[in-house]
Amino acid sequence: GTGFYPTLKPQDILEVMRQLEIPILDEDLEKPTPQRVQIWYEAFLYILKGISLEQMGSSDVELLDLTDFPESHGDDIFLMSFYSHMSTLLQQVGVDDFSLRDMLKPEPIRVRRILSGVCNFAMFRDDRMPVLDKYTAQADQQAERLESMQKELDQVQAQIDAIRGQREREAPQAKKLLEGNQVLREELRVLTSAQASLTETTNKIKAEKEGLDDSVGEIKYTIAGLQDELAKLKQRVVHSPEKIQAAITELTESIQQSRHQITANEDKARHLAVKIEMLEEIAGDVRSCVQQMIDAEGFVRDHEEELRQLTKERENVAQENTQIRNLSVREEQLSFQSKSGQEKIDRLEKSRLVKREQAAAQLKQLQRERAEVSAKLEETGKRMSAQRARFDELQADIKRERSAMDHVVNDMQISYDALRQQTLEYQDSVIQSLEDLLARFYG
Repeated sequence: GTGFYPTLKPQDILEVMRQLEIPILDEDLEKPTPQRVQIWYEAFLYILKGISLEQMGSSDVELLDLTDFPESHGDDIFLMSFYSHMSTLLQQVGVDDFSLRDMLKPEPIRVRRILSGVCNFAMFRDDRMPVLDKYTAQADQQAERLESMQKELDQVQAQIDAIRGQREREAPQAKKLLEGNQVLREELRVLTSAQASLTETTNKIKAEKEGLDDSVGEIKYTIAGLQDELAKLKQRVVHSPEKIQAAITELTESIQQSRHQITANEDKARHLAVKIEMLEEIAGDVRSCVQQMIDAEGFVRDHEEELRQLTKERENVAQENTQIRNLSVREEQLSFQSKSGQEKIDRLEKSRLVKREQAAAQLKQLQRERAEVSAKLEETGKRMSAQRARFDELQADIKRERSAMDHVVNDMQISYDALRQQTLEYQDSVIQSLEDLLARFYG
């Protein structure tokens, strides 16, 4: 295939590769060698995929162990491993007709097309690096947020565990309180019924007491009236003592009966007062029990409120568990994204370090090559100076030889012209002799 990328100009290829710090000269594209091409492919493998020669060599050790002659097959296995990795990379960037010939016998046109594909991909990769950095930063932020949420989650879980522990510890006490609450409710119903009965009895006694008080008042009023009537009777002068005596006796009996009735009513009133006091004490006890029951009901309401709070806490715990599960799923997603971003960052960091090391090594190599080239240039300059002197000497010798040769050539030309003239004269004489011979033969 021809791929989906444009073929770059040589100058563009050189510029991109130099930006990637890959060593290349202007004439390398016109006269590529297998060594230079493999160096370029090795650099692209490391920059774009993070695969180094050491990694390829470590994977080849297992294959070498399977061969009978690892010394003779080692280079071939390494070459095939190198070719496999490079072919995979080039297929990913759009070059799907890469072959071993492109590594062993590179052709300028093919090399230029392959490098165009890789350089296009490298330029696209550099253009997308800000996007990768953006998502890497987002992944870092998400990781920090995830860590913060995990801390909050741990705190909520600790609170939930504490509530659960407190609930487990208070469960027996709550059960006892519920049972005691039920007992107190039964007692409250009994006491409420007793209170109603006592209230009704007290009201009846109070009504009866009020009636007795009214009767005592009426009797006292009657006694006062009788005493007034007795006083009036004493003032009367009655000549019949028997009648007076009978009236006094009757009045005395009536008074005595009234007194007995008053005494009985007073005893009954005292008895009723005692009963009222007892009922009031009982009512006070009932009120105290009622107050205790009210307090117990308040305690029950508080406990029921605590139970409602506990139920609400359970619902909150269920919601928190749902959120925890959602956060766990989100955590896995963010972990995967963070891991992918971290792997990309590690590859980029590794690539940057390797490129820096390669650049340093290349710089040292270039410095050594420069020193060698300078030494060779100096030596070449000396040889050129000696050659120039020798050339000048040869030029002088050539001029002398040319002058001598010119004389020789002139002499040879004169000799040639004379010989030619003699040959022509000889030919003419031979022709003439043949004509004469023929004329005599046919004549």
